[in-house]
Amino acid sequence: MRVEHADTCEIHNTDRDRTMKVEILDFRPQNKLVVSIERSVKVTLTYDEFHKVYIGSMAGMEFTSSGPQEFETRGSR
Repeated sequence: MRVEHADTCEIHNTDRDRTMKVEILDFRPQNKLVVSIERSVKVTLTYDEFHKVYIGSMAGMEFTSSGPQEFETRGSR
């Protein structure tokens, strides 16, 4: 079994109370998540061990995300 992650995820803008779907540029589980908002803004979120979410900020606004959805795939030979 191999674990794969989706290419998109949802992030929440805590300042404007708005959730949006974004593209993932780089993802390291329980370390960091780099996303692109509408292909124009790059946001880096780091993992918060206590709250179990990714947190980052850009342009004075805070963003949170639970990360991408995980899929288990079976390998074939």
